[in-house]
Amino acid sequence: MTAVPDVAPYRRLFAEPVLRGLALADACARLPQGMLSITLLLVVAEHASMTTAGLAVAAYTLGQAITGPLRGRLADARGLGPVCAAFGGGYAIALLGLLACSLARGPAGLLIAAAAAAGLIVPPLSPGMRSLWSLHAAAGLRQAAFALDAATFDLAYITGPVLASSLAAGVAPAAALGVMLALTAVAVVIVGTRSGRPSQREDRVPRSALGPLRSAALRRLLVTGALVNTALSATEVALTAYVRHNHALWASGPLLAGVSVGSILGSLLIGTRRSSGDTNRRLPRLLACYTLGLAALTAASLFAPLLAVAAPLAGLCLGPSLATLFSQASSAAPGGGTEAQGWLNSMMNGGAAAGAALAGLTSDQPILALGLAAATAAAAAAASRAVKWSCLSRR
Repeated sequence: MTAVPDVAPYRRLFAEPVLRGLALADACARLPQGMLSITLLLVVAEHASMTTAGLAVAAYTLGQAITGPLRGRLADARGLGPVCAAFGGGYAIALLGLLACSLARGPAGLLIAAAAAAGLIVPPLSPGMRSLWSLHAAAGLRQAAFALDAATFDLAYITGPVLASSLAAGVAPAAALGVMLALTAVAVVIVGTRSGRPSQREDRVPRSALGPLRSAALRRLLVTGALVNTALSATEVALTAYVRHNHALWASGPLLAGVSVGSILGSLLIGTRRSSGDTNRRLPRLLACYTLGLAALTAASLFAPLLAVAAPLAGLCLGPSLATLFSQASSAAPGGGTEAQGWLNSMMNGGAAAGAALAGLTSDQPILALGLAAATAAAAAAASRAVKWSCLSRR
């Protein structure tokens, strides 16, 4: 692979007004996601314990995972713009209610319930954006669009916590919440002007109770996505456990940021490259490379200074893998793109929880935890090969 990115697809992407608008909406939708955890923690912990704040974040995440597919199905049936607007209003009310409850020193149960309510009704911007990229980007630009989406996602998780903590420390936690809601509102408005009516998104495809889950290829992609996020979450916890075990907790932030930087570079350098053969081979190859990166990270942990180099390399194929995964999920479920992405988000959230638990159980042996993360990535690569053969068998 060349080290020089192919910038032509990005130039073509930004040359189209609709796609420029989607790129702006993507940034406005992703940055609040990066701000969310620390903003909720700081808002709740202003007058409550960190235990309560942690439970509030967990309740939000659980609520978001539970209703993700349902919100996606509503967006496919009723239109992404109206559904995002309706849920966005309720979401703002729930988060402002959480803020008011915190300022009033309300009981822990009420704070946790308000956070759970916000998670249950968060507007489906994340799956909706991927559905819109698939809808509006021409076939030759689709991979670049999803690569840009993956890079924006990683960048948001680097800059979001910094922005949220700076606003909370310099002004007040309420300021971070206000910026988060304002950016979400901008994204909802832009999405509302780009989404169109359901009839423009292939609603002629027959519906069933299973929705997009009737696609065997999508079901296998859901397993792949869950395993990828299990590996990613396990890596994050294992790296933190490693530096803590070596009395260098200060290094956890730079190492995790290094993985994200590698993922961003990979998205931009590799994300637009077309596979030389069958496109169904792209995901297994990328995940195999991601596995090798995590294996190298595990080996580097035997000599700590090497981790600074190994961390970005471990993330290099993560961004392109996620971009390809999301792209294939959209094409695997015609007529139910937003719901399909909602299912993928929920499965990946579940995978993240499993990865954190797996690495937590082995945190006394962080090198073993890193090895388990690499093994899980290998399982994701194997699962993606099953998707490939499933697609080939239908030809």
